[in-house]
Amino acid sequence: MIQSSTRHTATSTLLVLCTALTLLTTLPAHATLGGDSASVSNDQAVLGATMRITTMDGYTDYALNLPRGGTVHEFVNSANQVFEITWSKYGSRPNMVQIMGDYVNRFSGTTNGSGPTSRHADRVEADFELHSKAVNRYFSGTAHLPGSLPANRREPVPLPLEIAK
Repeated sequence: MIQSSTRHTATSTLLVLCTALTLLTTLPAHATLGGDSASVSNDQAVLGATMRITTMDGYTDYALNLPRGGTVHEFVNSANQVFEITWSKYGSRPNMVQIMGDYVNRFSGTTNGSGPTSRHADRVEADFELHSKAVNRYFSGTAHLPGSLPANRREPVPLPLEIAK
């Protein structure tokens, strides 16, 4: 009788562990502002984008070309942290939750009170800076973490001038 109870407990424990692991591995992952470079590949997959990688002095630019036009750049510093993202897309913004993660709440609460659907949004704080605009259905913007800029940069990487398809 004791062996049956022990076997039942072990089986129940194994089942609980397998269920927990399954849930953890199916939770959405975001390559986000402040995330690491490994998370950029996740953005590529979720957004269905093609990626072009360019190594610069002090950082790496991961350019994600979106399937319906537009580009998201995720800039990673030498500490392997996404310190800045930029986006440009015609028709609508890219998936902001995917590329900004927890920082999307700060995007939604911009200081001019107009929110993420406004024509122009700015938010400048000590640890986070965002500039976003929409003109004639063309959306572009940049968000960065000032404390995570590469040592050789005093300013964020300029928004690339790309025309979304």
